[in-house]
Amino acid sequence: MLSSILYKEWLKIWRYLAIVFLFNVAVLVYLFIDLRHLFAIEHAEMIWYWAFQIGTLHYAHIKCLLPITGMIIGAAQFVPEMIGHRFRLSLHLPVRPDALVLWSGLIGLLAVGIIGVLDALSLYAIIGIFFPSEAAESALLTALPWLFAGLVTYLGTALVTLEPLLVRKLVYIAVSAGFLWLFYQSNDYESYNRVLWKLALLALLFIPSIILPAYRYRNASS
Repeated sequence: MLSSILYKEWLKIWRYLAIVFLFNVAVLVYLFIDLRHLFAIEHAEMIWYWAFQIGTLHYAHIKCLLPITGMIIGAAQFVPEMIGHRFRLSLHLPVRPDALVLWSGLIGLLAVGIIGVLDALSLYAIIGIFFPSEAAESALLTALPWLFAGLVTYLGTALVTLEPLLVRKLVYIAVSAGFLWLFYQSNDYESYNRVLWKLALLALLFIPSIILPAYRYRNASS
């Protein structure tokens, strides 16, 4: 039964997954072209000064790349379930609601996570082409909070979408947005190195939270 649930979720998201994958690739290709153009028109010493003396993030435009990915995948998974109360039918399957929602969320998290890993590796490779390896490592550490934000955005989208009550939806939107705001508090290099693991642990609380709307929806529908 669980394998059937995973297959059903895959059928819902694979088209959207392909679209966001191409979108991520396009943004990263743009980053490569932009850096190559920058090195073609400016002296390397000046670019180095901008990057490491002034602190210019030449890859800052990828900040919202994975959050957009997480929102699209989350909406693709759970919005169809809530249209016409289709989620009610899923709750009648011989599977506990918590297992149903967690397994559904698992494939979404896996999809967003894989794209996030590909983004991270691509960023490391692109920066490594134009800058020393230390700069590529720094870029990866700097971008990690934005990648975690993509996972939080996915879980927040699932939480808001599954919630049957409007008031709670608004509360969850505020909580999710406030938590995401924590990942974007600084534009400096590696500014989250000491606290990133703490934010990652807090983000794990979003995983069990998506179970609660399923039980409320089942009780409201029964």
